[in-house]
Amino acid sequence: MGKDAGRATDAGAAPRGAADADGALWAAEGIPSPARRALVAAGILTVEDLRRADPDVLARLHGMGPTAMARLRPLRDG
Repeated sequence: MGKDAGRATDAGAAPRGAADADGALWAAEGIPSPARRALVAAGILTVEDLRRADPDVLARLHGMGPTAMARLRPLRDG
């Protein structure tokens, strides 16, 4: 039996490597971990995604605080 046999999987979940790679973009921009996780969970994976997102919706994401919003603003406003 393989090491993953019997482990429950979430059919809709992104592969772990994909989520890690996407979070790395936000980490490089100095975005705090809770906000990075919120962005990835919301499907905001690129600066272009960020620019299309409603700022009010971003602010309401769990984990998105004032520090993250301040660091995202220059990226969003381009």
